[in-house]
Amino acid sequence: MIVPRWLLLTHQLPDKPSNIRVRVWRKLQTLGAVAIKNSIYALPNRPETREDFDWLRKDIVQSGGEASVFAADSIGEKDEHEIVKSFQEARAKDYSEFAESLSEFNEKIRSALEGGHVKGEALDKLERQWSNHKTEWERLSRIDFFRAPGRPSASAALGTGQGLLNRAKAVSVKQAPTPPGSVTRRELQGSVWVTRRSPHIDRLASAWLVRRFVDSGAVFKFVTPPYAARAKEIAYDMTDGEFTHFGDWCTFETLIHRLGLKHAPLLCLAEIIHDIDLKDRKFSRPEASGVDLAVRGLCRRHAQDAPRLEAGIAFFDGVYAALSAEAKP
Repeated sequence: MIVPRWLLLTHQLPDKPSNIRVRVWRKLQTLGAVAIKNSIYALPNRPETREDFDWLRKDIVQSGGEASVFAADSIGEKDEHEIVKSFQEARAKDYSEFAESLSEFNEKIRSALEGGHVKGEALDKLERQWSNHKTEWERLSRIDFFRAPGRPSASAALGTGQGLLNRAKAVSVKQAPTPPGSVTRRELQGSVWVTRRSPHIDRLASAWLVRRFVDSGAVFKFVTPPYAARAKEIAYDMTDGEFTHFGDWCTFETLIHRLGLKHAPLLCLAEIIHDIDLKDRKFSRPEASGVDLAVRGLCRRHAQDAPRLEAGIAFFDGVYAALSAEAKP
C-alpha cells in the first residue's frame, strides 16, 4: 500500500476571538507548515505531523471555525519538486535568522571574556539565552524535513556558542581579579596607541577619549593580533592590552575608571558605549540605538582604519557636545 506523501490542512477562521488568526498563523509557523494556496497548508505525511495538524484542527473548530485534515499524493498544479523547494526555502530563512541571532550571542560572550572574568549574574543571563537558542535549534531540526541549505553554518555557529559558553563557565568560578589601578594623563602622554584593525564603537569612542582627555596629539596604530606592544606603545581593546575589557566594563569604561574621570556627560557616554558594545542593555540608554546606527554607517563609509578613526573622533565630539548641553541646568 502506497502512503500518500502529503498532509493538507484547510481551514476557515471565525472573526472572533480576534486573536485566532494570529494564533493559528504562529502555530503553523512553529509546525513548519508551508502555504500551498489560501488557507491550505502542507506538511509531510508522518505520524507526528498528523498529530500536530489534528491538534490544530481541533483548536480551530473549538474556536468556532472550520478545518479539515487529509492526505494527498499531489497538490494541484504544484509538483513534488516545487513543494519540497518551498519547505527548503522556508527553513533556509529560519536558519539564516537563527545564525544571525546566535552570532550576536557569541559576540556578547567574546566581549565578556575579554575582561578575564564573567560575573555570576552575567553568566546566569548568558545561560538563559543559550537555553532559548538550544530550544529553537531543536525546533528547527524537527521541522527541517528536507535538509535545507543553511543548516551546516547554523550548526557551526551553535558549536562555537557552546565552546564560548564553556569558557565563560570556566572563568566565572575563579576569584574576580583585582581591578586595574589608576593612572595619570601624564603617564600616558607621548605614547602610540595600538589596537585591532577595523575599529568599531568601543575602539572609536576610546580613541576619542584619549585625544580629548589624555593626549591631543595621540598617534594610533592598527595591527592584526596577536601583537606584542613595543616600547612607548599602549595596546587597547585587545585581549592582553593595558586598557581593555574588565569584568563587565567595556574598554571605554576601563579608561574612564582608571583615569578617574567623573564628568556627568562622559559617564552618560560610557553607558551608551557599554549598551552598544556589550549588547546587554545594562543601562538601557535611549540614545544607544541611534548612536549605534550612526557608527555602523560611518564604518561603511570609511573602509580604511585611519580615516575611519578620524571620522569617529569628529562624530563623538558631536555626541559629547549634545550630552553636555543636555546636562546643563
